[in-house]
This record gives sequence, structure tokens and C-alpha cells, in this order.
Amino acid sequence: MENIRKTTGGQSGFTIVEVLIAMLILAIGLLSVATSFAQGMLILANTPMQLAAKELAYEIVDEIAIQYDAGSLVLVAGRYELAGELKREGRSFDNAWGDVIDTGAGLQVTATVEYKINGKARSYTTPLVTIEPL
Repeated sequence: MENIRKTTGGQSGFTIVEVLIAMLILAIGLLSVATSFAQGMLILANTPMQLAAKELAYEIVDEIAIQYDAGSLVLVAGRYELAGELKREGRSFDNAWGDVIDTGAGLQVTATVEYKINGKARSYTTPLVTIEPL
């Protein structure tokens, strides 16, 4: 049997096909890393808005608790509407409210904040919070 690969002058190395296959594998790997990086950057860009929405939602829960303790809580059909401009840390929100259930022994509250990121509607709702009278 004859050796298919012949070298001339003692030279050895890779064939063009081997180099192209290696480049293809490397390109696929780099593309997947770049895609992951881009998705991570997108998540990081949206995080400040999400954090501000979460803070606003918990502010609503706190406001409901304060007004409940003061005896001045006003609900419309079990809902506490946030009055005033919906801006926090320079960010504007579309809507915010608290849903309230009076259990007789206190309140069960969730607060929701609606906002947009890159034109897409998003919202944050707090877990159920129990507020007991003082």
C-alpha cells in the first residue's frame, strides 16, 4: 500500500481542508459566545428599570400600610390607586396600583407596576403581603 499523503522536502503540516474545518468550528464557538454576551448586555440594560418598578411596588405596599394604620386608607373596589406622577429615579411607569383584601384581622396586599422596556409591556407584582393592624 502506498501512503496517500506525500511530503516534499521533509515538510509537514495541515491541508487546506483541515484548516477550513478548524476555522468553521472556531467561528461557531465564537458566534455562540457573542450571542450569549449580547443577551447578557440586554438583561443588564433592563435591570435598572426592573429594580425601579420593584421599589415602586413596595412603596405602594408601605403607603397602604401607613394609611391603614392611620385609618385613612381609601379603596375603590378593593384597589388602591397611586396618586400623582409615576416617576422614580427618572424613569416613568405606565400604571401602578395595590390590590387589597380586608380579612377582618388585617389586610392582604399585592402591588403591581406596569412599564415598558424597548416598547414591550412589562409588569412587576409583589408577592402577597399581610398587613396586621397596630
